[in-house]
Amino acid sequence: MDYLKQEIQNLSQGNVEQVAEILAQLKPIELNKGGFLLRAGQVCKQYYFIERGSVRLYYYKGDNDFTVWIGTAGQIFTDLESYLSQTESRIYFEAIEKSTVYVISKQNSDQLALKNNAYNTLLRKTVEIAFVNLSRNVISFQSEEAAERYERVEKEKNWLSRYPLRYISSFIGVTQSSLSRLRAKKK
Repeated sequence: MDYLKQEIQNLSQGNVEQVAEILAQLKPIELNKGGFLLRAGQVCKQYYFIERGSVRLYYYKGDNDFTVWIGTAGQIFTDLESYLSQTESRIYFEAIEKSTVYVISKQNSDQLALKNNAYNTLLRKTVEIAFVNLSRNVISFQSEEAAERYERVEKEKNWLSRYPLRYISSFIGVTQSSLSRLRAKKK
């Protein structure tokens, strides 16, 4: 939990007591590859903090699944739409490798936010980071060719050697065969 503690400290800028109070509210979940934190149709009632491993967020359209995001160690996430409105999620949260994820319930999160300014800062910065990433992805899909999106993933992330190509192809919005052609051109 040391890595997670450092990430929370960095984002929240809280003092030792505030960070300890945040950490005390987090409960660990151990997931094997293929384990789910959330399935479409369930209401998202937790914030998630990845200590180790990776979690893929995706949805289905027809028979195809589409990767929205892949979270790795140190990242914090939730389905904001479902979490805030307490309505059914359309997204699956699945471990794509053995993972340790810490969770805080919405009820505990709301109570902690009333008394811990560092936790409020952590939540605000988490939402800001999510918004920036969402904006970047929307602009990328509207303005970049598939080859440019692939190059960005190749430069910014270590996904190519770590995850199945079908996850990467759905994340950048191309078919697996198109991704194979992009990769062949790069060699």
